Amino acid sequence: MMNTNIERLKRLVPCEIRGILWRLLPQRLEDARSYVGTNAVSGQLQFELLRREGCVPGSKVLEIGCGCLHLGVPLIQYLEKGNYIGLDPNQWLRQEAMKTRDVRQLVNEKQARFLSEDDFDASKLGIKFDFAFSHSVLSHAAHWQLEQFLRNVGKVLAPSGRVLASIRLAEGNAYGSEGTPDHQDSMHKQWQYPGVSWFTLQTVVETANRVGLAAVHVPAYTEFYTKTRPSECHDWFVFCWQAA
Repeated sequence: MMNTNIERLKRLVPCEIRGILWRLLPQRLEDARSYVGTNAVSGQLQFELLRREGCVPGSKVLEIGCGCLHLGVPLIQYLEKGNYIGLDPNQWLRQEAMKTRDVRQLVNEKQARFLSEDDFDASKLGIKFDFAFSHSVLSHAAHWQLEQFLRNVGKVLAPSGRVLASIRLAEGNAYGSEGTPDHQDSMHKQWQYPGVSWFTLQTVVETANRVGLAAVHVPAYTEFYTKTRPSECHDWFVFCWQAA
């Protein structure tokens, strides 16, 4: 009965405050999975993208938006002890995941660590990461948060490091995303959830350049991903330091 009442309540609440409401309601792992909109298959696909970018067990990896550890579990298993850091302000998501004994043991054995920052900044750890990964974070970000994300991730990115991130391009793509009606930036001033944010390719490239990063759009990753998860038709970018 409780779950039925919660679902009815959510349908009556304007979408712009559902994210706030969700934090105030009783939550379980099932709710956490529904909140993030991905599943274990999504995590395996994300893991494969990291592998394709050159991630190896000795790599130090920062996952921004680690949620309920759909990527975290296979990635923590793969990486050497202490090499995984997850960052997500929604602590309850990972707390629900770690109610599962095997996940809790894995996190402890591999000394995975977590931060709850909401500004994408992991610099307090003093670690330089070989990879930063982010799925379905920038697709909800306010317009100004794109630069904040890239600038703060840049603080902790090793000289040869890479950032692999999904974005919703305003131009759309050939794999299920129509983009915005006018193919222009959505220009949101606040975080959008469960709504979606959109950025033009030009905006992504120019914003990356302002903080010293090069941005490479990789449609092949969208093609690979959507063959299995067609509803997650994000556009994928690799960011790295510009050549001197």
